[in-house]
Amino acid sequence: MIIQGFRPTPPRAAASQPRAEESAAAEQPADQVSLDSEGKKKWTVLVYANGKGAGLDRLAPSVIRELEVAGSDDNMSIVAQLGREKRWYDRVTKDWNGTRRYEIARNPEPPSVQEELIRWFVPPYTDGIVSPVKEDLGQVDMGSSASLSEFLSWGIKNHPAEHYAVVIYGQGGGFHGAALDETTGSRLSPKGIEQALREAGKDAGQKIDLVAFDGSLMGQLEMAHQLKDVAGLMVASQGAVNLGSIQMDMVMKDLKFELAEKGTVTPEQLAKWFVFETKAQPKPLAEMVNPTLSAYDLTKIDAVKDAYAGLADALSADLAAGGDAREALRGAIADTQTFAVDQNSSQFYGDYRDLGHFAAQVKLDKRFSQATRDAAEALATAARNSLVDEAHQGDAVANATGMSAYLPLDSGFDAPPTWKQPPIWDGMHGWNDTTLSQHSNMGQVFKAIAEDTPFHNKLRSFGLGNAGINKVDKSLAVAKRAGAFALGLASNIGHWQAYRAARGQDPSSYFGIPPGVGVPMAVAGGAYDAVRGVKQVVSSAGDERLANKKQAIIDGVLDTGTGVAVSTAAVGMLFDGAAGVTRPAGIAAFGLPIVKTGVDMYLTQKGQAAAKEAQLAMTPQERLNAVESNSNQYYYVSPVVRWLIGANSPGPIDPAKVKA
Repeated sequence: MIIQGFRPTPPRAAASQPRAEESAAAEQPADQVSLDSEGKKKWTVLVYANGKGAGLDRLAPSVIRELEVAGSDDNMSIVAQLGREKRWYDRVTKDWNGTRRYEIARNPEPPSVQEELIRWFVPPYTDGIVSPVKEDLGQVDMGSSASLSEFLSWGIKNHPAEHYAVVIYGQGGGFHGAALDETTGSRLSPKGIEQALREAGKDAGQKIDLVAFDGSLMGQLEMAHQLKDVAGLMVASQGAVNLGSIQMDMVMKDLKFELAEKGTVTPEQLAKWFVFETKAQPKPLAEMVNPTLSAYDLTKIDAVKDAYAGLADALSADLAAGGDAREALRGAIADTQTFAVDQNSSQFYGDYRDLGHFAAQVKLDKRFSQATRDAAEALATAARNSLVDEAHQGDAVANATGMSAYLPLDSGFDAPPTWKQPPIWDGMHGWNDTTLSQHSNMGQVFKAIAEDTPFHNKLRSFGLGNAGINKVDKSLAVAKRAGAFALGLASNIGHWQAYRAARGQDPSSYFGIPPGVGVPMAVAGGAYDAVRGVKQVVSSAGDERLANKKQAIIDGVLDTGTGVAVSTAAVGMLFDGAAGVTRPAGIAAFGLPIVKTGVDMYLTQKGQAAAKEAQLAMTPQERLNAVESNSNQYYYVSPVVRWLIGANSPGPIDPAKVKA
């Protein structure tokens, strides 16, 4: 299949040989631009990169280096504002902090994939940026819409163009906001983003062509409706955007080469490239790094809003009529695709659900009236028609259709993210402030089906108020995490005792747990690990969709062997008759996890690098064909690699850190 108007980055042979005009542009000082007779280039891309919080001080500089893979030329300007939080280790690493503005220049020798990965973990994190600093602003509140507006105004006035794209990088939270600055507690609210884009449009003399969110959970109807009058297209992810960012290097290369080839690129073409590069991103980590991305035609969002409001009215009528409608609606919402099930400080992100999948649940349920089922079909059609393109990868997002919305089961009953009950608490998390909520009766539908838990109601019967219930909830959450820790504790004790066995030592206490208790726990912990390993081997062997089945089976075998070795070593410590196996089993229990970690890191790195090399060597049509032929596959990612990605990814905005 050929996507109309689509011409992705040429293969390596072409990409590695800059065109004459590109080489000339690279030799030209980066602060000089060559403009046409009207003083405008074809495109200006304005990237607002907030690295102030959640470890983004390490990751945000990579966005600048990605942009430098393409760099500005005679046809396009790329400008960026990078904010970086001050860290104690900056004195040692010599990294700068504060806020700087760049005119992005092409780096003729960009870092390799391996070099970039190292820069995420090993300082100095700002190393390797070659673009000239145009302004050093010092400490700026990157969560302020005024800061965004000032940057856009500066970029547009200094780099006029026929088309403008705005990219906002930072933690996302859907209608809860974007680009949290943890040093101030400020984040860009939907209204603030709308205002900044409106002012940018006035500076440009035209509506902003495209706004893209390089952050989690921003692919929502609420966000699209808020921005429909100030931008033509929106690109955003329904789910998480982990590690560095979406594929900005490849998208900018696509834009640059197409402008050099054809002299023009439409906003819709650029939007498609964002999505295509998400589909084509190297495996096996694609499902974890950026599993979803969608491009929306904001001129069609009013039709989605109307269909959404129509479904709200139909559902209201069904609920008023009684019957099974309430139970059916709660079931439909509960069964709908979600994108963030659990958060450390708040679970309301789990109420961000796929709109098309929800409509499909309602349409198929005959407990709803025919009018409601027809309204659900109309909503699904309108949402689908508003999509320019969408990508979703992996079983975790298998039912994603491209657009999410706030669909809570128990709206208004969510607890605040903090232990202390705030004087004023909005259990709807600001949803009532969105323009979408104000143009439909869906809020009344949510209220009609919402219910507090029986446990909360019981606490209320004892006279406990909201503040007390909140503390009970937080305490139980701690207890739940402690329970999960206890399950893992037995395994950890097993590994500790196995380590001592490998050294020929007697069992000892583990964090105050005496050997008499710890060694029997070690037997159970090892057995638990062994059972998990066997299950993984069996499920992986029979899964025809699993692309890297070999790695999954190897991991399962090693986990099984480790679990058996741990239990055997512990049994040898318990019973004198089995003492002869204690040390060999302990050595195996200690060594197998090391082997597994090494194998996982090697196979993942090898697979990722090979996939990237293959991608660069393909022709555009070959890349398209590869994406389509592998659309039903998914990849196993080891727990070690998952932990590394999770530990080094910012995740969504933590509501507990928001102050303004």
